[in-house]
Amino acid sequence: MNAAWAWLASGGPTMIALAAVALVLGFLIVERYLAIGAQLRAAAAQRASPAGRGSAFAALTGLRRMGLIRACIVVAPLLGLLGTVSGMIDTFDSILAGGYIIEMSLGIRKALLTTQYGLAIAAPGLLAERVLLRRLERLAQLAAAAKASRRKEEPCDEAS
Repeated sequence: MNAAWAWLASGGPTMIALAAVALVLGFLIVERYLAIGAQLRAAAAQRASPAGRGSAFAALTGLRRMGLIRACIVVAPLLGLLGTVSGMIDTFDSILAGGYIIEMSLGIRKALLTTQYGLAIAAPGLLAERVLLRRLERLAQLAAAAKASRRKEEPCDEAS
C-alpha cells in the first residue's frame, strides 16, 4: 500500500485528481454495464410475452450517465496534460535553482507519470464506452421491434 501511495504522490496533486477520475469512471462503467444488461434481459422477456410494455422507455433510460462517462474520458488526458505542464515547470525551476539532476529528474518523472496515467484512463474508457453504446443500440432495436409488434397487434381505432 505504501508503494501505491508513493507512486500516486510522485505525480503530485494532479495524480490524485486522476485517481479520482479513474475511480468514478470505473464505477460508472460497471454500473451502466449492469443496468443496461438488466434492461436487455427485461426487454427480451417482454418481447417473449405478448403483454410486454415499456421497452422504448428502457432504451432511453439506458442513456443515463453516458454523458458523465464521456466527460471522465475527456477530462483524464486533460488532467494528464496539466500534470505534464506542472512537471515541466518543476523541471525548469530546478534548472534555475542550480540544475540539480535529481530535482530535474523528479520533475520529468512527474510530467511523464501524469501523462501516462491520463492516457491509461482514457483509452480503456473509450473502449468501454463503445461497448456500452453497442449494448444501448441493441436495446433500442429491441424497443423498436416491440413497438412494431404492438402496433400490429392493436386494432386501429381511428374513430376515437
